[in-house]
Amino acid sequence: DVASLLQFHHHLGHILYFEENPKLKDRVIIDVAWLLKIFSLLFEPLAVDKQDKRFRDHYDLLRNEGIFLESLAEHIWCSDDERTAKYTQLKEQRDFLFHLMEQFSLLFNTGQTKKIGNSKVSRKFYMPAMVARPRHTSLRSRRSIKLSETIYLFCGTKLLFPQTLFWCLVVRFMQHFHSKHDPVLYRNSARILCFQVYWLELTYFQHGIKFVVEHEASADALAMTTRPISTETPVLEEACYR
Repeated sequence: DVASLLQFHHHLGHILYFEENPKLKDRVIIDVAWLLKIFSLLFEPLAVDKQDKRFRDHYDLLRNEGIFLESLAEHIWCSDDERTAKYTQLKEQRDFLFHLMEQFSLLFNTGQTKKIGNSKVSRKFYMPAMVARPRHTSLRSRRSIKLSETIYLFCGTKLLFPQTLFWCLVVRFMQHFHSKHDPVLYRNSARILCFQVYWLELTYFQHGIKFVVEHEASADALAMTTRPISTETPVLEEACYR
């Protein structure tokens, strides 16, 4: 049948087709190079002097906290610049492209909106790979720690762990836990609230990833959620990157 044929060519890399994703199953991308060009416009770091001053706050928010607003994507894709003028038709396909980036674990949809200055209210996403600020101190909270466990994913001294995969993994964890508490993102590390009061800290290094799971038992930590606190120790195996 047609679906099987599309899946076959998808696995060969000729097209992109995601039958199991209800938001994408009705579209087939036959020009993968076009898609890469579209995505690259968002991931190209611009020097400060080349940024549109009207969107300087948007760029700062992206580089410092990893927050990516829909209005910035609209500006990049639909600007009057000669380089991107031919992409003005993307306005109608923006939702589809965002769903694709979620499928590839390039960004996380918070389901929230945000407004900066006089700009319009925009949907709020997280794009961890674009964070530029370095981490100067530990991500761990100074509150009392009841439980802490460290795990290393090590790929050997002769192999380098791709940082791109690290940020995809961060997005996958954010999608899995979908915490209402904002994550803490730095250039090589991330801290995500999971299982109500459990924190997952991920740190990238050249040969792997360091995972730290900790439970904050203080009153401040318990106040972060209105849901009842489970007394059982959670298991992370379902959140593994697949």
